[in-house]
Parts: sequence; C-alpha cells; structure tokens
Amino acid sequence: MCIKRVIFLLFFFINTLFSQPFNKAEEEWIASNPVITISMLNNFEPFSYETREVHKGFTLDIIKRIEEISGLKFEIKTSKWAEAFDNFKNKKSDVISEISFTDERSQFAIFTTPYYEIPTFIFGLKSDTTYKGVESLRGKVVAVSRGLFYIDYLKKLGIKVLELDSSFEKAQAVITGKANYFLASYTTGQKAIIDNTFFTLKVHGEFTSIKKEDLRFAVHRENAILKDILQKSLDEIEIEEFSYLAKKWISNNRFENKIDFSREEIEYIQHKEEILYSEVNWKPLSIIEDNRMKGIMGDYLDIVSKRTGLNFKFVPSSSWGDVLQKFKEKKIDLIPGAGSSPQEKSLGLVSQSYAKYPFVIVTTDKYTYLDSLVDLKDATVAVPKYYTSYNFIVKNYPEMNLIITDDIPEALLLVENGKADAFVGHIATSLYYISELHLKNLKVSGTTIFDIEHHYLIQNDYPILLSIINKAFNSISLRERKEINSNWIQTTVVEEKVDYKLIFLATFIFLIVIAVFIYRQSLLKKYNDNLKDSYNDIQSIMNSTMEAILITENRKCIEVNESAVKLFGYSSKEEMVGQDLLNFIAKDYKKLVKSKILATVKDPYELDILTADGRNIQTLGKGANLKLSGRKVRISSLIDITDIKNKEKLLIEQSKMAALGEMIGHIAHQWRQPLSVITIIATSWEVYEELGTFDKKKVLEEGKTILSNAKYLSQTIDDFRLFIKGENSSAEFNIKILIDNLIRLVSPSIQNEQIKLVLDNNIDRVLLGGQNKLLQAFINIINNSIDALKNKKDEKLLLISVKEDVNKKVVVEFKDNAGGIKEEIITKIFEPYFTTKHQSEGTGLGLYMTYSILNKIDAEIKVENSEFFHNEKKYKGVTFTITF
Repeated sequence: MCIKRVIFLLFFFINTLFSQPFNKAEEEWIASNPVITISMLNNFEPFSYETREVHKGFTLDIIKRIEEISGLKFEIKTSKWAEAFDNFKNKKSDVISEISFTDERSQFAIFTTPYYEIPTFIFGLKSDTTYKGVESLRGKVVAVSRGLFYIDYLKKLGIKVLELDSSFEKAQAVITGKANYFLASYTTGQKAIIDNTFFTLKVHGEFTSIKKEDLRFAVHRENAILKDILQKSLDEIEIEEFSYLAKKWISNNRFENKIDFSREEIEYIQHKEEILYSEVNWKPLSIIEDNRMKGIMGDYLDIVSKRTGLNFKFVPSSSWGDVLQKFKEKKIDLIPGAGSSPQEKSLGLVSQSYAKYPFVIVTTDKYTYLDSLVDLKDATVAVPKYYTSYNFIVKNYPEMNLIITDDIPEALLLVENGKADAFVGHIATSLYYISELHLKNLKVSGTTIFDIEHHYLIQNDYPILLSIINKAFNSISLRERKEINSNWIQTTVVEEKVDYKLIFLATFIFLIVIAVFIYRQSLLKKYNDNLKDSYNDIQSIMNSTMEAILITENRKCIEVNESAVKLFGYSSKEEMVGQDLLNFIAKDYKKLVKSKILATVKDPYELDILTADGRNIQTLGKGANLKLSGRKVRISSLIDITDIKNKEKLLIEQSKMAALGEMIGHIAHQWRQPLSVITIIATSWEVYEELGTFDKKKVLEEGKTILSNAKYLSQTIDDFRLFIKGENSSAEFNIKILIDNLIRLVSPSIQNEQIKLVLDNNIDRVLLGGQNKLLQAFINIINNSIDALKNKKDEKLLLISVKEDVNKKVVVEFKDNAGGIKEEIITKIFEPYFTTKHQSEGTGLGLYMTYSILNKIDAEIKVENSEFFHNEKKYKGVTFTITF
C-alpha cells in the first residue's frame, strides 16, 4: 500500500511539473506578442525605483518571475507616477504596475488581483499633539502623492490636499510649514525621514480611514487575454516566494542602520547645501562617467549620502595631482580616494578606513614568482606619478628604477610591450585593466608588504563632517561591504571535492528538468524560427556589401560575412569564427589595432591584414563598439585598397619624375657656364701653341679651373643619381650633408625665380630614415614655396634652418614670405589629390607624398601661417616644421 502511494505521488508530481497554466489561445497570443511594454515607477522604493540608473525593487522581481512563467518579454519604461499613468492611459504602454483599483479607472482598464497591499500611515511633527484621528484633520493641509486614488475622498472630508511628486517633497512640506501632515506607506515615509535627517518628524499611526493601497497590474479593457496571462502567472507564484520577496524588499530591517547624530551634526547636515569632491578614473575603484563617480568608491559615497542626507557634488580633475592641488587650494571639500601615505594624511583630516586592499606586482612571464619588491632591485618599474604606489616606492625603495606615467593603462602597456619589467599597484585596478585592455601576457607575480587603506580626506575646517562620515562608515555592515566588492571585483571559484550523493540526486533532478525543458522547447520553437529568419535576413544584408565585415566580442571573432572570407583567403567562415581578431592583423599593425579597439573615435585608418596563406594586404579599416542585446561587441569593416595604393604609387613616381624634369631644365641652363669655361680654356691652349706663348704655370692654373667646374658637374650628377635610386627606409644619413645635397639640387630652380635663399645648416647629426626619400619630401616642400612666390612682385625669401630643440630632437624649418595659405584649406594640404592648381599643372600628391614619407619614419610635420623677422623687417608666410 505504501509503495502504491509513493508511485502515485511521484506520478502526480511529474504531471504537475508538465502542467501548463495557459490554454491554446493564450499560448498563441504569447507566441505572436513576445514583447510587452510596461510602465513602472522610478521613485517608489522599495517596490520599483532606480539608484545610479539601475532599476530594482519588489515589483521588478515579480515581473521577472512572470517572464519565466509565461515566456513574455517586458520592455520596461520607468518614470514618475503621473507620466507612467498618462503613458498607459494614452496607450503608449500595454501594462502598468503599482496601480490601485478605482471605479473611474475601471472604465478604461482591467486589473489583476493585488500582488501586495500597503497600509497608509500619517506622519507629522513630533511636537504635534492635535492629531486624534481623521476628524481632527478638517481644515488642515495634508500632503499626498500626486494622482492617488483617495484624493477625492480626503477633499470630501474637508481636508486641504497638497499633491506632490515624492515622499521627500511631502516630508519637506511638513518641515517648512506648507503642510500639517503627510500620508505615505510606512517604509517610504520612514525612509524619507531617515535619508534626509528629518528627525523632527514621526509616524502618528496607521491611517485606517482609507483602504490599504492595493498594488496591481492593469491592462487596457480590450486586451483581456493579456490580463488573464498576467493573472495566471501571478497565481503560479507560490505564497512562500511572495513572503521571501516581501522579506527581502519590505522588511523593516531596511532601516536597521539608522545613525544617531548629535544636535550639532544634524544642524550641520541641514545647513550644508553641498559638499564638493573630486576624483579621477581609477577603475574599478572610481569610474568617472557623465560628471559623476561610480565604482567601489561611488557605492560607498552613495551609502554615506543616503544615511546622512549630505549632498555630494563632483568636480572634474585632469589628474591625481590636479585633485590634490584642488584640495590644497580649498576648491573641494573632500577626496574620497585618499590612501594611507603621510603625504596625503598631512593635507587634512583623515577618516577611518572604509576599505583595504593589497598592492600587487604585475609582470610578464619573465618572472615566475616575486616574494617582494626586493626581487626587482635591478628591474624597471612603471608607476603613475602621485599615486599611493608611487609614494610608497619612493619612500621605501628610493634606489628603484622608475618610469613615471600619467595613468595605470599607460604603465601596464609599458610592461606588456617590454619597455618596463613590472607594474606595482592596487589589486582591484590591476585585474580590471589587465582584463579591459586584453593584456594576455601580463599576470600578478607577487604581492608587496603594503596594503592600501582607503580613507576620506577632509578639509581641516570640517571636524563635524569628519564625525558624520565616520558614523556613516560604522553603520555599513560586512554584508554590504561584500556586496560592493562582488559588484566590481571578479572572484575566483575554488574547486571542491566531489560529493557523489549530491551527483546522484542532481542527476535525478536533472532528468526531470530535461523533460520539462523538452516540452518548453516546443513552445520556443516558433520563436527560434523567427530568430532564424531574422538572422538569415541580417546575413543577406551583410553578404550584399563589398566591405569585409567582422563582428567580435572581447576580441574573439563571432561572425563574418562572405567578403571577409574571400578577402582573408579562407575556405569558409567557420575557419575564422572563434579566432582572436589580432590573428588577422599584420604584425606591424597589431599595436595600432589594440589602441583603436579602446578608442571612442570611429575614424577610418589604413592597416595591413594577414591572409590565411601569410600574405599582407593593404586595407582601409573602420570599427565601432556597440551594445547588442546586452552584449558588448565590435563591428569592423575592411576594404582592399591594394589597387588604389599601386596607382597612387605610380602617380607619386610620375610626380617625382615631373619635379626631376623641371629641375633638369633649370640645371641644364646652369651647366652652360662651366661648360663654356672648359671650352674657352681648351681653345686658348691651341692658340698658345700656335703663337708660341705656351706658359706652363698659366696652363696649370687654368687646369685647376677645369677640374673645379668638372667636379661641380660630377657632383650634380651624383645628386640626381641619389635622388632617383631606391634605398632602405631605415638607413642612416647625416642631416647636414642631406641639406647640402638638397641645396645643390634646388638652387637652379630658386635662382631661376630670383628667390633669395637664407640657410642655417650647422647641426651635424646622424639620423635614420633614408636620405633619397627625404630629399624627395623636402623638394616637394620647396617646390610648394617656389610656386607660391612665382607671382610675387617684391622681395622673395626662402629660409631653411636646422636646429635642435630642448629635447635634443632635430628640427628642420622651411619658411617663405608668400603670404601664407588660406585658413579654410590649410588643414587639407596633406590630403591626397588636393591641389589649388589647374589639373594640367599638378596632381595634388606632392605634399601628401611628403606627409607619407615622414610618417613612415616617425617624423612629425606641422604647417602653419606665421609672421617672422629677417634683417629687422617683418614678413608673413607659411612655415613647415619637421621634427625627427
């Protein structure tokens, strides 16, 4: 008999698992209406509210359960009550939550049963002794939430009603004398009092004259089937689960952290309008976005603000040094991220520690394990200046070799690229940026003896503020501190020993769940078919473009189009999906692509890709970081520009030959004189012989003249040969010799246009870059000035100078007095095919070619209109500055 009962109960249990609350019509409606819009409140704590743009609350948890039970997906629109109600009434949303039933509302809406009922309480001044019940409110002003169902009832009782938007405004109205009392639920009323330190207010009791506020879901009258689906979903939620959620969100222990402030502290809070603070990005400790601070420090600051009623205002700073300077100049009242260093503690009042973390040593695989910083005695360590880690190392390890950076990402990238041996810093920020920057070669190799404690640094003038903040820190529970850390710092799960009893039990449950899952799959098949159709549509769109498109997530390729497969030379997209994006990038461009992934700008840029067979292809690329269906992805597009580059190279060579031809024309004219000298001397020797006046000494002198002119002609030929031939772009050259060669090549063209050349070339330095290409680049600049000076009637000047700047960098300047370049086009002159000449006179590639040559050897070129003095006379023109 007992066995039969067990079998029956098991059979009943399995049937219950497979039973569904919805009929066929409702299932079809769900399938055809998968997304439902719902209006919810953003300020109705603890039922539906937002903190730091995150929606949470009791009702939201109910909505999530309805989604799981029904298969519906809710698109949530949060706002204050008046806007939410108007949106629903005007059919801008399908459902509204936190609504109470009234006869008036039933004209256009139908309601579920209440999922929670809130008793209403009356609040007033502690000193008030006149409240004896609803009869004592006649003629008094009572503040209530705008649009509530019982407003007309109160007015009929002779009560003056003041409608406001929030419990804070209602409580404030009583404090300022605009109202005698306010009505609210116990939780929201108490929260308004505690969060804003309105300690002269108290609850006078439950306001039983009106029914409890019934929280329901409502839909439009014509949409009864949706109401039935919502009601059946609510009915499926067990009473134990409702009790758990109520305890989680509505229990009075939400106010267990009430702080007892002194009278002096309360007065300070009430009269202090705002407290100015500043921080910089120190992720995940402080994350500065939209002129506010998030992250671990942001969460602690939120708790302090809520529990004290203090209003904190963020002041932007450019660096940590700037934060400290603002504090020294008393432009801010508080720094929330101060460390434990004596330098920081000497600046003002220091709060008790609210968080503590170890400092770690980050390296590549060069080091297996580091016991302490002593193991890095002969190494180079990268640290940001003025950070706590910097102060710690300078004090305790003054002999250590440091590379000072502006921020943590810069320091970590130096280690990744082998320019530094290690980074020392906060464990939270180290792990965050290693993950964010995809620095796969970095790891935590050890810890230091130093733990960083986080404090608030407060101006010496505010000892009361220090006391208030310390009390707030003391009220933060261990559970809350763990929640903050778990929200921002990744944790590692340690593998435990296997419990086979649990495995057998889990297997049994798993089999039952699988059966349920199979049934659910039949319901989801329709959705999957729709998704497949959408996916195929997207694939068709992607494959119709000529660009190669790659979609990546955390740099891992998750989708490509047919053009990408063809461009990279793979046989199918399956060979590309799953690979790291950098596997498709040529070695010299991987660093560039890494920086573009982190950048916010979306401008196109040139890069070489790596095909399946190891070839490099020149492409033009562009990428954008997007958030699709809650996933952070990057969409990259590429176009093959090999043909364009080959044609461009041909045009550049043609441009070079054109410039060469023009110079040859001018030099041919210059050669006539030395050739004439040689011819005349040779002829004169014949005459000497005939007349018998041959003078050996004179002939030797004239021979020297012939050799000098021949040497000039030979040097000119060598200069042209150097200009034309190709060479290694990384070859060494002497800048002084290069400029001398340049002057010999362009002097005929300069003299032909009657331009005065002023040369300052006294820097004798060896550089890398390939002098023939640099000659070409410099000739293009000079030709640009010659063209600009051609039609000038008065004095024509071209100044060329070579000097060293304060950083010992070689700087070459070209100046002319042609009046300068129009401001509207000066930024375009380095673009390909841009020219102000007629197309028969120029290709627009000269200065573009110059820019490309200099860019490839990491030289910097700038152009600007300028005024300058020469021989105490003022001139105006353009200046090209090249820095090596």
